[in-house]
Amino acid sequence: MATGSPLIDPKLVYLKTNGQDPIPDSFEYPHFYTPIGIAKKSAKDLQTRLQQHLPEMVNQPTGHMLGVLVVQTKDGELGYLSAYSGELQPELEILPFVPPVYQLSKGEDFPEMAAINAISKEINELEKSKQFISTKQHLTKTLKETKENIITAKKEAKQRKAERDRLRKESIHLPEKERQELFEKLTEQGTNDGMDLRRFTRSENLRLEKVTAAYVEFEERIESLKTLRKTKSNELQDSIFTSYIFLNGEGEGKNVKKVFTDFGVEEPPAGAGECAAPKLFQYAFKEGMTPVALAEFWWGPSPNSEIREHGKFYPACKGKCQPILAHMLKGISVKPNPLLENFAAEKQLEILFEDEHLVVVNKPTGMLSVPGRYIKDSVKTRILEQYPEANGPIIVHRLDQDTSGIMIVTLSKKANKLLQQQFLERTIHKTYFAVLEKPIEEIKGVIDLPLILDINNRPMQMVSYEHGKPALTHYEVIKKTASQTLIKLNPITGRSHQLRVHCAHKLGLHIPMVGDNLYGTPSDRLYLHAQQVEFTHPMTKEQMKISTELPFDI
Repeated sequence: MATGSPLIDPKLVYLKTNGQDPIPDSFEYPHFYTPIGIAKKSAKDLQTRLQQHLPEMVNQPTGHMLGVLVVQTKDGELGYLSAYSGELQPELEILPFVPPVYQLSKGEDFPEMAAINAISKEINELEKSKQFISTKQHLTKTLKETKENIITAKKEAKQRKAERDRLRKESIHLPEKERQELFEKLTEQGTNDGMDLRRFTRSENLRLEKVTAAYVEFEERIESLKTLRKTKSNELQDSIFTSYIFLNGEGEGKNVKKVFTDFGVEEPPAGAGECAAPKLFQYAFKEGMTPVALAEFWWGPSPNSEIREHGKFYPACKGKCQPILAHMLKGISVKPNPLLENFAAEKQLEILFEDEHLVVVNKPTGMLSVPGRYIKDSVKTRILEQYPEANGPIIVHRLDQDTSGIMIVTLSKKANKLLQQQFLERTIHKTYFAVLEKPIEEIKGVIDLPLILDINNRPMQMVSYEHGKPALTHYEVIKKTASQTLIKLNPITGRSHQLRVHCAHKLGLHIPMVGDNLYGTPSDRLYLHAQQVEFTHPMTKEQMKISTELPFDI
């Protein structure tokens, strides 16, 4: 990497490749790729600059996603641009990062936000005012008092009625005239009691209504202000959407709202356009540069939720960036999405066990469990072709496309329902084997990390103690070398990507599986295999234990 050419563009670091890194004919698909040589070298150069000029970044509470875009200038010169994800951070601007796609105004230059903040301040002052707090407390006290008073009055009235009923029963031995007079007297008392109770209840309710009205007056004022704030916020958001323009390789500009609606997403997510990749492409197109190659990497401490490792490369996210980059890369030759290729087209589906009720198969890596949006070839479609009389849902459980190994498939609705029940009751026991990228010290243990879908980066999962579903894995080391670990994994729960995340996450084993293209480093395959399953045959009640040979070792 050489950087000796004069900096004509202050944001561009010029490159001299000496012919060692050829320029590709097409741009890598940004959401699933391995950076090419020239992009990796550019990223390493930026990392060196970060270590020299911003060493404190690696010690901050959270890290940053950064990126480089190798470009070719109008004059045919090669160089790279750099950017970081997130809002503008002046302390990082010691390096020549490209500017945001659209910079929101601050302070006095941003009157719309000032108006919204003023409303928020008024709401806060109202909610914290002594008068509002006193009114709220008075309402709470009055609610309690009136409820208790009415209950007590009704209880006393009920006791007086019981006493009148007792006197009526005991009057049977009285002379008829006295008995009649007593009945009339008791009836009058009952009528008066009823009227007194209604008057008392009405007065208590009126007292409560007055106190409630005073509180409601405050509440309506606060709600009115919140509605006004929401209206102004929506107007401001629409204004920002209109001003937030993304360019593309054809020279077309499109605002963020239209970018997402054209992609089929009604509202752009928060932070859309603030990732590194859109900033890099925007600057390149504005300056008439041609994008050549992209590389994005994590710099600094790993987050507690997603799997991000210091210095490792990651593709562009999908939730925020996919609609944007789909627009921005128009006019640029981009390689097709490799996930749309059927890697299992020439592979066989091995049958390990079959009878009239179910089939147990050995799924090869690269084959889908069920048909996808673009790829229809799958375990399900092949079973239906081979067993045309099969009925019901067929699939009982799934394996990731990249995972190989045992799957149970049913041929009838009844068998499927009974096996589903075994999965729900966790009486089906599965054993997996995986190869980890490094040796680990622990011999065995338990990983307990709740998981939830990363909505901004589907289909990836992340750890969330607040919203995640429980996920439990037992592990045991089988073999170690100086560079790898062969490990046995027994999932107690069956969450999506559970084993991959539990191995790769910093709160788990903190070592990805070899070939994990989502949470680690891509290779010839994902080294994860469902090696054994134990279950009760749903119809014969026979205890089944089916296993396969491992397709890999260390």
